[in-house]
Amino acid sequence: MFAEAFPNIANSPSLIWVVSAICLHIVNTFLGLTMAFHKTTPARLRMHLVFYCTILLSLSMFLVLNWAHGDNTIFDYGAGLYFITILPLSVKWGIMVHGLVAVVGLTLLPVLILLQI
Repeated sequence: MFAEAFPNIANSPSLIWVVSAICLHIVNTFLGLTMAFHKTTPARLRMHLVFYCTILLSLSMFLVLNWAHGDNTIFDYGAGLYFITILPLSVKWGIMVHGLVAVVGLTLLPVLILLQI
């Protein structure tokens, strides 16, 4: 069903990693929302960190596979750099600012797909 709806994404070995990063980022955003409005426990913080690390792993797999095909652009590296630098730094700026920066990161991921198609 997924391959029929999105044939370009299903045929590309690198774009499937961006789709997985989008799904993981959505789950991580909702987990962050529950931590913002409920009690933050160490288990939730660890789970939030694990999701963040899997998002970084998915983005790095996307960049490596694109690099193997020679298709990386400056925007691809910029999106990866955004997730590595600005997103963790935004935690120190406040919870709501961190949420806003995370949502901006979530809008960068579909742009990666649109630029590849």
